[in-house]
This record gives sequence, C-alpha cells and structure tokens, in this order.
Amino acid sequence: MYLKFKRMPAILLAFILVFSSLPVSAATLSPGIHHETISTTVGGYPQKVNKLSIDVTNPYTKIEYGVSNPINTLKTVTNLSKEHTYPSHNVVGAINASFFTYANRYPAYLLAKNDQIVNLGRVSTNFNDYMYVPAAFGVTAENKAKVGRYSLERTIEHNGLSFTTTDMNRERANNELILYTEGFREDKTRQNQYGIEVVVTGVPKKVDSELTFGEKVTGKVSAIRPYGQYTSSTIPKDGFVLSAQGTETSKISSMKIGDDVSLTIDVDAAWKGSQFMLASGPLLVQEGKSALTIDVAASRATERTSRTAVATDATGSRAYFVTVDGRQSGYSQGMTLLEFSKYLVSIGAYNALNLDGGGSTAMVTRRYGNVYPSLINRPSDGSERSVSAILEAISTAPYGQATHVNVSQDQEGIVAVGASLGFKVNYVLDQFYNPLIVDSTKLELQEVSDGIGKIENNRFVGLKAGTGTIIAKYDTATVSIPITVTDTIDQLVASPSEVRVGLGESASFQVNGISKNQKVIFNPAAVSWTTTGGVGTLNGTTFNSGNTEATGSITGTFGAARVSIPVTVSNKPLQVSGLESLTGLKSETIRSSATIGLEKTLQSKEGSGSIKLSYDFSSYVDGTSASYMTWTNGLSIPAAPKKIGAWVYGDGANHWLRAAITDVNGRETTMDLTPEGGLNWVGWKYVEATIPSNVQSPVKLNKIYIAETSASKKGKGAIWIDQVQAVYSNQPDLAKSFIPSSTARVVDINKQFTVTFNQQMNSNYFNTKHVYVEDEFGTRQNVAVRMGIDSTKVVVSAPTGGYVKGKSYRLVVTHFVPNGKGVRMVKDSITEFKVQ
Repeated sequence: MYLKFKRMPAILLAFILVFSSLPVSAATLSPGIHHETISTTVGGYPQKVNKLSIDVTNPYTKIEYGVSNPINTLKTVTNLSKEHTYPSHNVVGAINASFFTYANRYPAYLLAKNDQIVNLGRVSTNFNDYMYVPAAFGVTAENKAKVGRYSLERTIEHNGLSFTTTDMNRERANNELILYTEGFREDKTRQNQYGIEVVVTGVPKKVDSELTFGEKVTGKVSAIRPYGQYTSSTIPKDGFVLSAQGTETSKISSMKIGDDVSLTIDVDAAWKGSQFMLASGPLLVQEGKSALTIDVAASRATERTSRTAVATDATGSRAYFVTVDGRQSGYSQGMTLLEFSKYLVSIGAYNALNLDGGGSTAMVTRRYGNVYPSLINRPSDGSERSVSAILEAISTAPYGQATHVNVSQDQEGIVAVGASLGFKVNYVLDQFYNPLIVDSTKLELQEVSDGIGKIENNRFVGLKAGTGTIIAKYDTATVSIPITVTDTIDQLVASPSEVRVGLGESASFQVNGISKNQKVIFNPAAVSWTTTGGVGTLNGTTFNSGNTEATGSITGTFGAARVSIPVTVSNKPLQVSGLESLTGLKSETIRSSATIGLEKTLQSKEGSGSIKLSYDFSSYVDGTSASYMTWTNGLSIPAAPKKIGAWVYGDGANHWLRAAITDVNGRETTMDLTPEGGLNWVGWKYVEATIPSNVQSPVKLNKIYIAETSASKKGKGAIWIDQVQAVYSNQPDLAKSFIPSSTARVVDINKQFTVTFNQQMNSNYFNTKHVYVEDEFGTRQNVAVRMGIDSTKVVVSAPTGGYVKGKSYRLVVTHFVPNGKGVRMVKDSITEFKVQ
C-alpha cells in the first residue's frame, strides 16, 4: 500500500490537556542559566521533566551547537559537553539536538554557523515525517533566540541561464528537479528511470560542508543518466547530481559532458547572518499555540516516549531546553508529540521545535562544585546514547571570589553529648557560580549558639541536648551550619542487617545509634560485641570468618540498646529465586515486543519450571532494542552480595544479556551478564554479573533482559531463565550443570555416540553449538559432531585424547535441532555417562 500525503498547513490544535503539578527542584547554574526538574502528570502517566531556562541577553550567557571532529563521529552529550568546556567557555547545560543518519553518522538536517554551511543535510517528503516542513533553532545576528521555518534557495546556472531546484536530498516526484549531495542518506540517488540525471564534479568546495550562504561554486558535467536508464547516478564527493522528471527535465536536458554548471545555496533573509542555525522538526509550538507540522496520527507522533525540544519566549530573549523521560513505568512514561506540544505551551513556550527523542533524549547540567556537566535525566536505554549534535548553554563569566560555600557534617546524624564532629567543605562557588578550588584548611569554626557545644581544634563537641547553629568562615564568606545534640540512644542499628561471607574471608559492617528516629553520632568503640555459633572473630566492626561452614550471630550492646546480626559462613551461593511461577513478574520492552511464560516442557535447570522470555526486535531498526523480564516490586537480595548469577538457556543469536539492580537508596545500576553480543550459546549456561563496589546493599534485582544495538541482528527468538542466585564468597563453589547420577552409563575414554532420530532431521544443526558434551560444571568439551549415514543420525566423537577417566559428562541434543520440515523437538535429549 502506498500512502500519498498532500502538502498541508500546520494544524492548530484546540483542546485541553490537564497537567498535574508535583514537586520541583531548581538551581541557578550560572548568570542567566537556570535548571528545573519537574515531576508532573500528563496523559494520566507520571512524567519527569528537565528544563533549562537560558537568558541570552545576559552578557555572560550564550548558546551554541556542538558537534564532534570529524562531524560524523558520535559521542554522548556528556562527552561532547566536556570536550567543549574550556576557560571562559563553560558548558553548564546541554541537550541532545537533531537527528542523525544511522548509516553514515552525519547529522540528518542543516547545520550552519555564521552563514557557513557545516552540514547541508536533507529534508522529508511526507507529512508523517519529522522534517516535512523545514524548521530550525538558532541565534540571530541580533542575539535573539529563534525557532521558525526557513527556506533554502538552490540556484543552478548553465550557459547563461539560471533556475532553482524544487528541493534537495529527498525522493523525486513528478515535475520536480531535485539536488542530490553527500547529505542524502544513500550513496546513489535511487530514483526511478522516468527522468534524467546530470552528475556535476570538480566543484572546488564540498557542497555539504564548506559553502557560505550565497556563494557560487562551479563544476563540470561528468556523466548523464538518460531517460529510461534503470541504474541511478552515484552522488560524487566533489560535486552534486541534478535529477529531473516531467516538466522540469527541460531545465537540464541541454547539459552536455564538459559543460560548466554553477550552484548557489542561500537562506531566506530571516535567517541570514545568524550566529548559527540547527534544523530539526517538527515544529511543536507556533506563536504561543500548539501547532505541529507533522501528521498528528503518525506513529512518530502518537508514540509515548522520551522527548527533547528547544523553545523560545515571544521576545527571543529567552530559550528553553526541555526533556521528558519515557518508557520507565512508575517513574516517567513519556509523552506523545501532541502532549509535549501542549506541555511546552503551559511552561511558557512561544515557539518550539522537536529534537531527537527516545533513547537519544539526554540533558546534562553542571552540578555545584563540578567543572564539567553530568547527566541529569534518566535515558530510557539505561545509559546515554551517542549522538551527532548537541545544543549547549554556555557561561563565559570570569572567575571571582568565594561567595557560596557548601559545608556539611563529616558524619550524618545528630551528635551525642561528649561526641565530637568535624565538617567538610563540599564545594565553593564564586558570584558567577563558577567552581573554585576547595581548600578545607580555610574553613574556620568560630562560635556555637545556645551553649549546646564548643569548638575544640576546629571540631564541634556536644555539651548538652538541644539545637543550635555553628557560625564558620571561609575566606570572606560566612557559613551558618545547623546542629543538634542529644543525650539519649534508644536503639542500635547495624548495616547491613545480615552478614553472609565465604570461608576465611572478612566483612565489615557499621553500627549506628538511634534517638527518636534520628541517627546518632557516637563512639562505636563503646559498643560491646560477642559472636555465637563459632562463625568467626571480630576486630572492631570487621568480622573475620572461620574456615568451616557455620551459622550464628554477632551481638552488640550499648547500655540498654542491643542489636543482633545473623551470620552465615559458606562458599555456597544463595538461591534467591527458582522462577517456578509468574507471580510478581512481567515483561517490558524498548523498541521490541516481548512475552514471558512459565516453561514446564523444556527441562529446567532447577525445580519443575523456568521462565521463557520471548522477544521480537525485527520491527525496530534504529536504536537499542530490549526485552525485559521484570520483577514488579524487585527481588530482594539479603546481605551484601558480590555477584548475582542465573542459569540461562540461550538461543545462540549473539545478543546482549544484562541485569538491573537498585541499591538501598533506590539508585539503579545496570550490569552485564554477558558482553555485548556474548549471548552466543544454545542450551543451559551459568552467567553472573559483578556488583560494583560503590553499590550500597541491600539490593533488589529488578530486571534480567536481552538487548540488541545492531540493526543487522534484530531478529526474534527466546531464552529461558532459571535459578537466580547471589554470590557472597570470593571463592564460591563452582556452579554445577548437573549432579552426577550413580546409575549413569559407563563408557571408555574414546566413546563415540550415535544418536538416532525417528525422522529426517535438518543436518545443518548437527554442530557443536546445538549438539554438545559438557562436564558436571558446564564446561563444553571439544567433541566432533557430524551427520551419520543420513540425517536420522548424528555422530558425536570424543575429544582428541579422549574424555578424562573418572569424570561424569552428559551429551545434550538441544531442542533447537529441527526436523526436515523445520519443527523443533519439544525438549532436549540428554544422555549422561561416566568415563572409566
């Protein structure tokens, strides 16, 4: 089916969206640049919005676009911002900007700086495309932020005649003349035979990246594609192609090989002389009203996902960078373009332009005290995606004197009478919010209010219960620090609340006092400790386990307060889920479809079942696709594990297996169960991920998922997951693929097996990926697998040198081996044997 769209004006949308406002956190990043994080509700879903407000009239504030060098190198917003930060040019905030062409990594649309074309790009042909109406954001020669339409005039001169092209770098329609340059997404024009094409080469400057608006360049005709020729023209690197059809062919039909042909590209007067312009689309807001230049029923517009936009106020004195996170249930679901448009109007946008969204959506801001900006939003892929261009909010302010000093206690909590407390300087800012070098020796505690304590060796010492203030100095800046003192401890709390550790290893824990539900700073050496169960010994709050398995406890007392910590000493991993039901589980997706189901037919690794995660990436070419098995409320993992592991039955499709956990503070961390492309096996295999040392336990396992970044590998399939476990020892017991049976058949070291099927099989699957021999620890043996006398038999020969005497193995024919009609077996065929 072909859909034809007529050229249509922007649609003015007259309807009401209800926005439910929730908490806002805000910070001034520099003179003229302000950041807000807004929690709101749009479309009945929670939304997390980040907004940068930029006053371009401020003498220390400017906006620029940022790209890599070379321009077709992709980098994250964080990395580009860091590269573009240098003295008197501090990137304090940035967002991802326009789209890029996946094949060549170039920005998809126009980029220009001071009337110089940096990237010519392309336009769209359909009303359901982003760039159907050419539009851009930039800063004018008058230093005004501008969002609006633009037009490029492409003038051709030949033999004293001049004419313009219909458009550039898009599909040619009837009665059109299209200019093709390197900015087109293909290396050939790929237009049909019902037209003529003229190739011009020898142009002295690159049309896509070196011309100035209004500059004329000349080349020579080097090739002509006549009417009726099926092979389209190759787009030259040193020139361009003119492709005409219908009535427009008359403009180029007289051109001959060797003729001079000139090209001039110019921009309309509204944009001429601008400091820069960055094209994207669609327009979202025009003159204070929701007005989209895209078919609002198009899938691009109706998808609920992450979004990025740039907007201006009515005067052009202020610009807004806005992101909304998406595809994160319970946190931020994302918006449709229609919702995003109305939301932008609600926060003051007079004109607004859509930028790249989805997994590309990213905003960075400079945190107080940092030189470089860092990620402030939560990308839907779990991490930043590399992009081709960004928009940067820049402070050019000089460095001044210490004005804003942030000081905090070096320990969290209220202070017990008699305890002492130091303070740390977190950051020092000047009057322009530039970070200054911190010199903690400059912090001088001077006095304490209300007699609740005293200053001794530049530390606070609690004297009596109460609340007050410490006055301190840092250079010429005065700092006021609130302080609370208590004379009671109601209870002791240990963290972690349970200890699990391997034999002969150590684990540290902390003990805190609590008074009226507040943590108390006191001397932990005053706590008396004992152990039970022969689990090990204590050196302060460091536990050293014994060399035998044991269970017991550590008990601490302080006055009437008491705490008991359960202790397990073992090298055995702890199974935290046998995955025997779907209760508490669900499937989630990013650029994919997925289902989960309880598997009872295929042999499980443990218990009676496993979870089958079916995925389909085939409909999604761009971006990272992922299919998740998600625990609705997280799977709690006790104590402080070093690793999390699981048994996974792979489908051999070379995808990426990952897991996501949250720590005690709710911060999510993504971990690799395999390297990217490493899910390359068929059958059961044990995999595990190391928990980073900075993750604070206890943790919850939120997701195990399969991901794919490469378009060429986006197919569909399924994996099975079973026996999720936590590892606490540095030398854990090895995971066993099976427990050897005393009744297993006994064979010699060079045993050759012939497996006979009751029907013809697809012998392409008679290989060591789908038919293998493994030992009890899952190590696959270097056997030889081949077809027997016909496809009803597969022969498995012993490794060179034979199997190891006394060891147990099993021969597995995976259920992925199909018959001649493509029908797979319902479960694996497994033969266990022991070598004598």
